[in-house]
Amino acid sequence: MNAMTAKAAGLGLIHKILMFFIIINIIGDIGNVALWWAIGAFNERIAGIIILLIVAAVYVIALFGLLRKLKWAPLLVIAISVANRALAFVIYLVSPAFAFWAVWTVIIVVLAYLDWRKMKSLP
Repeated sequence: MNAMTAKAAGLGLIHKILMFFIIINIIGDIGNVALWWAIGAFNERIAGIIILLIVAAVYVIALFGLLRKLKWAPLLVIAISVANRALAFVIYLVSPAFAFWAVWTVIIVVLAYLDWRKMKSLP
């Protein structure tokens, strides 16, 4: 096989979907903070706002890691996703919406795990 036809192994669709979902999470977390600020609920939800901003910052770090195809990035996604859901369980009332976000978290964790496994197999 010559150099002109050789293709580097890529991470594929799962990697792209994971990055897209992480972008959605970042936008959602920052949007939630902006909404609370706009409706004047900033003081009542200060703990939640701090957590959301930290989570968004860690997702940004993970996104840069995913963009650079660093093997630790999917593990960071798993860690922050699980921590975020655990904190949400403690801070917020459990409602039907919580089930939606729990499923969303499971999807992200599974995608991150699959992406990490794929990254592990690459040189």
